[in-house]
Amino acid sequence: MKNLIKTIALAATILVVTLSSCMKAPMACTDASTKTATVGTSVSFDASCSMGAHHYEWMFGDGATGSGASTTHVYNTKGSYTCTVKTLSNNMNKEDSKTIAVTIN
Repeated sequence: MKNLIKTIALAATILVVTLSSCMKAPMACTDASTKTATVGTSVSFDASCSMGAHHYEWMFGDGATGSGASTTHVYNTKGSYTCTVKTLSNNMNKEDSKTIAVTIN
């Protein structure tokens, strides 16, 4: 009986490991590849078109970060920034990212 239980436990472990390694990485998608705004105004970012993403991490290029499929950010200095969204799978072991060129006038 003990051998049967060990065999079942081993088979279940192999199944879980096999299935989790077959899961596809998310595919990041954004609503735009460029954004232009003026200093002090809110800029909207949207990655809800991403497929298979369960977690979203935003890096706005000015040191600030955000989360969620869509978010907003206010830039306080003129310049060019690269905003990056990283999409992660449910168990956060697979990822994809997209960048958005942001110009603040």
